[in-house]
Amino acid sequence: MKNQLSAAVPGVFNNGLSLQQLVNRFVSSSQEMAFRNNVIVVNEVPGDLIITADENKVTPVIDELLTAVVLNAKNSSIHVSADRYSDIVILNIQDRNNNNGYALAFSIMSVEQQAIAAGGSLSIDGKQKKVTTISFSFPIYLQQTS
Repeated sequence: MKNQLSAAVPGVFNNGLSLQQLVNRFVSSSQEMAFRNNVIVVNEVPGDLIITADENKVTPVIDELLTAVVLNAKNSSIHVSADRYSDIVILNIQDRNNNNGYALAFSIMSVEQQAIAAGGSLSIDGKQKKVTTISFSFPIYLQQTS
């Protein structure tokens, strides 16, 4: 069954999920919203970054964060990058022409509990600056749920 799922969903591998492909799916599905706001989303996530975290917990957080940033951005470029540190992934979403960091911070507050449920945490840097970065750190490995 898992092999069938892997073949059916791009970016899903037997040993995990490609974070780059996950971001690509969002970019593809959000083109109209980005066009409306004159926003370009640049995926800088390394292609070899595979996560085995609980996809049902991590994916909605990433989707909600990206949606919030694109909805709050105007005439901007949004750069998505990620780094792996041992067993932690840090996903950075950077709005390089932020007009209202407080509105963006308010928009992501609702996602914080989902991030915690995924075993991760959220932070926002530069609310009062043109360049604002939202960071979502989460464990790369599958979490045991009870």
